[in-house]
Amino acid sequence: MMKHFVIKWLVGAMMLVMMTAANAATKVDEVGYLYADSSLPSDAVFSLSLDAGLYELSLLDYEFPAAFVDGSFGINVFSGATLISTFYGSGTYLLPELTTGSYLFSVFGDANNGVGVGSFGFTVSLVPEADTWALLCVGIGLLVAYTSRRRTPAISDKG
Repeated sequence: MMKHFVIKWLVGAMMLVMMTAANAATKVDEVGYLYADSSLPSDAVFSLSLDAGLYELSLLDYEFPAAFVDGSFGINVFSGATLISTFYGSGTYLLPELTTGSYLFSVFGDANNGVGVGSFGFTVSLVPEADTWALLCVGIGLLVAYTSRRRTPAISDKG
């Protein structure tokens, strides 16, 4: 009986790991820098191919070797030549629902008033849909209910 119980738990855990791995496959991490002197090259424009869906963008000022001047740091998101979103400052933002295609992410900012290099990172990840979360919660609830139900003893004590 214990073996059956352990096998069910392992199957449930494997399903959760596979779902997490599938979501991780849609996550994109990028890092780059902006020189203070705009005439120097910078690693601040990224082209990403994304599937249709709702995405979350996290933008971070690494503050090394120089922090960006307050209010100057941000990112533009383009679909072709069309600007679809602009976000200012470090933070996590929700992108408008995207269709399948290629998108351009362009980071901008003033790297410490003309002195130094500002470095940044950003992450684009697919936001799970509500039905995915609901299915996960129901599955965990069923596992908890199954393991917490009481079992009657095989031999009863009839005094």
